Amino acid sequence: WLTERSPLPILADESCQRLSDIPKIKGAYSGIVIKLMKCTGLREALKMVSTARACGMKIMIGCMIESSVGISAAAQFSPLVDYADLDGNVLITNDPFDGVRSLDGTIPLSDRPGIGVTKLN
Repeated sequence: WLTERSPLPILADESCQRLSDIPKIKGAYSGIVIKLMKCTGLREALKMVSTARACGMKIMIGCMIESSVGISAAAQFSPLVDYADLDGNVLITNDPFDGVRSLDGTIPLSDRPGIGVTKLN
């Protein structure tokens, strides 16, 4: 009822953690939130993106409070999604890595190899 009447997209967060959840929530939500730490990683997330798109759903890449490693990995999906909420690494003070950063509301991807993360000394 709410999704049908809302002028804003209603995204499934905790209701959609794995690929197998998407068919169960189709029609009840406008889209899904993918968190790498909950969906098991990059491979499952990519399958979730493809399935959600095939179902006509919006996609947001999100995170939990985590280091730059997780945020940098999730940022690799930002070109594939409609929304990105990747600020978990700014909420910790002991991040031992240097990864992606937010710059004026954008997430510029690194030119470094892999996911663009280096270990701090």
